[in-house]
Amino acid sequence: MKRLVKAPGLKMGSGPAVPDQLPVLSRGWHRGPEDGACVMEYVSVLAGARFTDHPRCTPPALAALARLVNDRIVDDGVRSKLALLAPDLIAIAAGPATTHCVIASCLTAAHELQPVVSRGARRKLAKTGARMRRLERGDRWTRIRLRCWELLNPPNVAVSSAFQLLFEQIRGLAQPQRDARLSELLHSTVAACRKLESRPVASAGRAEARTA
Repeated sequence: MKRLVKAPGLKMGSGPAVPDQLPVLSRGWHRGPEDGACVMEYVSVLAGARFTDHPRCTPPALAALARLVNDRIVDDGVRSKLALLAPDLIAIAAGPATTHCVIASCLTAAHELQPVVSRGARRKLAKTGARMRRLERGDRWTRIRLRCWELLNPPNVAVSSAFQLLFEQIRGLAQPQRDARLSELLHSTVAACRKLESRPVASAGRAEARTA
């Protein structure tokens, strides 16, 4: 039986038209939308792209987090609501700032759940925050260095490491609470990435003028 549902209520603004039917969200990788979809495969359908869990319309770091949240959630009802995030997962610019925003979201959530986190986690959070502040100042050499950093630290690997720190903190929670935390994490991270895009970034020339 085909696992397709009507998709009322999803609007894409000036983007691609929303298909009449969309796949049901479930765990893992799927051969085609008739077999269901993870949240990123759902995004690929909504965006009118090839069916894949790595659509180009979403930054690799944010897509990695979405796949992890999708697969760790147990309750199908909670997972199905991730579909409402799909329009906001489309057309976000990829880059070091987005990658570090996703990593920071995971590490901050872990720190909020258990203030006394490991020394390694605190160090990662401090470094991530410092890199984001340098990016906000518009420093050209920082952007170049972080591009090189991404080559050595693929976004999906870096995000998976940060997410695992958080998941260790929530592993002992009751399943409904754990699912809720994961859903909240993805919602807040998508919002943070969207906010990051709208934030004005100082030009390299202005940054140099301030430090002169």
